[in-house]
Amino acid sequence: HPVIFWGIVLLVLVGVVSALLLDEDDLGGERIALLEVRGPISDVRPHLEWLDKVAANPDVKGLLVRVDSPGGSAAASQELYEAIAALGKRMPVAVSMGGTAASGGLMVSMAGKRIFANAATVTGSIGVRMDIPQIRQLLDKIGVGQETLTTGPYKDAGSMLRPLTREEREYFEGLLKDMHDIFVGIVAQARDMPRAKAAELASGKVFTGREALRLGLVDELGTASDARRWLAEQCHVPATRKLLQRPREDKWWQQPLQSLLQALLRLDAAAAGASPAVLYQM
Repeated sequence: HPVIFWGIVLLVLVGVVSALLLDEDDLGGERIALLEVRGPISDVRPHLEWLDKVAANPDVKGLLVRVDSPGGSAAASQELYEAIAALGKRMPVAVSMGGTAASGGLMVSMAGKRIFANAATVTGSIGVRMDIPQIRQLLDKIGVGQETLTTGPYKDAGSMLRPLTREEREYFEGLLKDMHDIFVGIVAQARDMPRAKAAELASGKVFTGREALRLGLVDELGTASDARRWLAEQCHVPATRKLLQRPREDKWWQQPLQSLLQALLRLDAAAAGASPAVLYQM
């Protein structure tokens, strides 16, 4: 049939043209993979799925992690750090800090075998914070209230509908101290520094990349290209070879829509007196 014939011819032509347009690096060979960590760290499932694919690909010889993030969820930051650190036992990992790699962004960066920062990178902010918004006065003004029954004294601790009691404050401070100790331990181990020194740096202060180098939080001042060249030498892969990147599956409208839905969910949770957020975030 003419339609089938010319359809097959068209498909063959498209395949031939595509092959001719492809760079030879797109046809396979040993590669360096790229993981980009940008913006607040919350849902890390796409990153974890990509790391699984990288680990399963025998052609991938190294991982370049580009971090430009102020941190985010404490649990998500630690989960991503551990996933990268586990991959680092199988291949070299280099980290390139962008404009910001603070708090949870710094924690993620600690998984790198060698960490590069720009002189003006904002990093540090080692510590934990807990946000507990208070909306009781607003509800009083509009004539709305809520009573909560619990089976234990701490079940609704951190409610947005009332201030913390002394016992609740001590309870949360103990929780934050434990998570803070985890962060300090990660920094001390990753940077091979005494725990006491890591604890001194964990005041919540931010540092420039140049200060971070002097304090031992990064290895070298340099760009993403510098980190890539170092990694290429470690992996014996040409530095000019294209990076293996995670396919962009999201449509242009999906990210704004997801952000809006997350904001609405947070508002709904706030109205319901949800638990406070624990963050490794600047």
